[in-house]
Amino acid sequence: MASGKLTKQVDQLAAAVEQVHAALGPVLSQPLGDILPKLTLIQRCELEALVAYSIHTLFWIYLKVNGVPPKAHPVMTELQRVQRYMEKINRAKGAGAPEQRAVKVDADAADRFIRSALGAPKK
Repeated sequence: MASGKLTKQVDQLAAAVEQVHAALGPVLSQPLGDILPKLTLIQRCELEALVAYSIHTLFWIYLKVNGVPPKAHPVMTELQRVQRYMEKINRAKGAGAPEQRAVKVDADAADRFIRSALGAPKK
């Protein structure tokens, strides 16, 4: 029974690795130096975080498969660091890029600045 469970887990791992390979294939097929200039700043950040996270996750899997406890390995610190960067990227995306933000003018403040600059009396 243990052999059947192990076989199932190995098959699941192989399928997961194949999915990662398929997802990263387009990115890995050409140099990052060719890809990055074509992307926006936020897309570059996402791509670099994705690549870093993928590499560290694959190393985590490698450690696990070889019987090394990954939770005690420095790779966990790196995974957590990359995750924090990914959260920052998502927050930045949620705030919208500067060119996407609506310009909002505070008319009262603008009026005060102009009156002050001109030496005009307050309303």
